[in-house]
Amino acid sequence: MIGAMSASTDRARASGRVLTIDALRGFSLIGMVLVHFMIYFGNEASADTWSYFMFNHGLGDWGAAGFLVMMGASQVLSWRKHADMSERVLLKRALIRGGYIFAVGLLMLALAWGPFQIWQWDILTLMGFCTVLVFFCRKLPSWAILALAAAIAVCTPWLRNGLNLASLWGGDFTQVPVISRYFPGILIDPAKEYEVIWSFKEIARGFLLAGYFPVLPWSLFPMLGVVLGRRIVSGKIRGDLPWLAASGIALLGLGLGLAYAGTGRPQSSIIDGFVAPLSFYPDSFTMILTQTGLFLAVFSIVYFFLDVRRRSGYGTGPVMTVLIRTSGFSLSFYFMHYMLIGWSLGIIWLFTRKYYIADLMGSGPALLCGIAGLVLLEAIIYCWEKREARYSLEWFLVVLTNRFAVLSAARAGRAGAAAHVDVRLPSRRSRQGIKRSASSARSTGSPGRGLPPSPARSRLSSGS
Repeated sequence: MIGAMSASTDRARASGRVLTIDALRGFSLIGMVLVHFMIYFGNEASADTWSYFMFNHGLGDWGAAGFLVMMGASQVLSWRKHADMSERVLLKRALIRGGYIFAVGLLMLALAWGPFQIWQWDILTLMGFCTVLVFFCRKLPSWAILALAAAIAVCTPWLRNGLNLASLWGGDFTQVPVISRYFPGILIDPAKEYEVIWSFKEIARGFLLAGYFPVLPWSLFPMLGVVLGRRIVSGKIRGDLPWLAASGIALLGLGLGLAYAGTGRPQSSIIDGFVAPLSFYPDSFTMILTQTGLFLAVFSIVYFFLDVRRRSGYGTGPVMTVLIRTSGFSLSFYFMHYMLIGWSLGIIWLFTRKYYIADLMGSGPALLCGIAGLVLLEAIIYCWEKREARYSLEWFLVVLTNRFAVLSAARAGRAGAAAHVDVRLPSRRSRQGIKRSASSARSTGSPGRGLPPSPARSRLSSGS
């Protein structure tokens, strides 16, 4: 059993994958599943418990940012893997992958919450957009990308000023229970969920600035991941670890310090203020600093133990295997967990005629439901891995990419070669011999000479 479980880890190491990226991405996904079960199943009383606070804010606020940073770093590793492709083909790959993830994000919201909620702008739509965005950052030097990310963090509060974003979040903000008993006003939540308004202006505003995961400021995290991925690919990240850890602690301290100083300011300052309480929705300036600092500190520690001190057979245990498998099926995993939550609430509505979203049970039962859902999801992707991921969302993405990018590049290469090489067509008798040879190879199960391997047989992962 352990040998079968460690197969995905062995393949990850053999393919040159960075274990830290897979481990943190898998951990973030597992954390988001537990967080969402707690949020959507937990009732009002559960919000005033330490377990709810630790999952929703202690883990969720950091996990989403870390997941996006790992996405940017994965893009750099993918560019290195496909370095032999032309710029045109790489652009087509980015457009196909970005458009696919964006469409999957809209489909997920439609199936989980209904078609009228597709403009909530969840994290998948942001990832689809950022897949294309970071592609155009490839030619920029790292200092320019960091400057652009810093400009996004600084300019977002100014851009949000005057847009009346509070009206889209219930018109008011409230202090988060539990932590407010010790540090009143340091962490703020919106009074209600984001209100989707079906007009072009509001949809565009939600996508850019107001939704759950708008382009501004959340796109800065994949940009940071690009810079981090470059340091990994260049082999310089090991020497950067002490500096990254120190920078992370400094940013974490600055974010928390500004948040504490902002406790006396109006709660609406989270929208357009630099000295303001912490807020995840919308992401306040102080929260951006805190998320970035905490991630850099955690990344430095995890990378040191998983990749710097990596030994033969290190990291092949069951926990690491589960994290890597979850990371490899990140798109399917995230998509399915929303189906479990949304459809469960829908089935309950069919029998009770009451929609129990955020009002179903206490924090303990909600956490147990999350663990049960997590076990089910892990079992599904384990079976999927045994069947070479066929018909998973990652499998369809690879098929589309190969169909419209890789194969078109191969045809272009063959056309270019034909323009420079004197090609002599075989005679009719020779063609008949070739057909018989290919037919014989297929019947014996051996690949024919010159026949490409089936794309379905290659290992699929969201970062490839």
